[in-house]
Amino acid sequence: MTRETVPDSIAIIGCGHVGSTSAYALMLRGVARDLVLLDANHAVAEAEAMDLQHAVPMGRPVRIRAGDYGDAARAGIVIIAAGVGGKPGESRLELLERNIDVVRECMTALSAEGFMGIVLMATNPVDALAQVAYEQSGFPASRVIGSGTVLDSARLRAMLGEDLGVEARSIHAYVIGEHGDSEIIAWSSASVAGVPLLQYARDGQLADPGAVLHRVRQAAPDIIRSKGFTSFAIASCVTRICEAIIRDEHSVLPVSTLLTGQYGISGVYLSLPCVVGRAGVERVIDIPLDVAEHAGLHQSAGVLQRALQSVRHSSTVVRPQQKMT
Repeated sequence: MTRETVPDSIAIIGCGHVGSTSAYALMLRGVARDLVLLDANHAVAEAEAMDLQHAVPMGRPVRIRAGDYGDAARAGIVIIAAGVGGKPGESRLELLERNIDVVRECMTALSAEGFMGIVLMATNPVDALAQVAYEQSGFPASRVIGSGTVLDSARLRAMLGEDLGVEARSIHAYVIGEHGDSEIIAWSSASVAGVPLLQYARDGQLADPGAVLHRVRQAAPDIIRSKGFTSFAIASCVTRICEAIIRDEHSVLPVSTLLTGQYGISGVYLSLPCVVGRAGVERVIDIPLDVAEHAGLHQSAGVLQRALQSVRHSSTVVRPQQKMT
């Protein structure tokens, strides 16, 4: 069974901090005409939908409601934000065993309802779980996307903007690889107004590049240590990805996607700059990397491959029958 897809409808599975804040950001930006909220506790989804609906008169005209997987299957995009969040001191990859079954259940239910849209994974560890969702569903890889390092790249640009005295949107720089401890900064392709970033910052405005990477990697742990969770920045990134898909923008965003030979890496989800539009990931862009960055990307791929291998040994992926497009 397949469902007719409503392109400008978005469903969010999981009404925790990330899911509910994403719904709020999507409503404020008017990205979708229809928002459907799902949660294991249906009363929570209903309450969040009611609260958000009461904010609509102050924002954009959007229909917001609680629903089920049948409703989600009609959406053009399903955002998966279900699962447990990270604890202080816990790596994203340590979350894999705790969240993998949640993602598998979501994908099995969507497949059973004939979902034919795009899956946007926001649950951590996002790269590994995007790959689990891809393998579980049998969907084309282009239609299963992880939020990836869109957030890390935003953090990097915000930090560099402060350091350099330049508005963050004028800085072009990407964090690539795993959304986690093995991620790297692609300094070789970073620029300000077409000037290589490290050249632009030679007057001492920029701290040691290694220190910048450490700050980017430590941002989430520092926030979680004091606040208990992250929500606003990731919700903004999720909203930006949804905009690119629904509006068919062909925007370049560092989302997580299945690599098929880029930089000599295959068979693993990693974040690289991708052209994103209505079809999902349309292509991966090979940006210039120096020798150290190339090695760092391979190391990041190895970290994710080993993590996935460990959970594959402990459980079996069941592939539901799914009509392909």
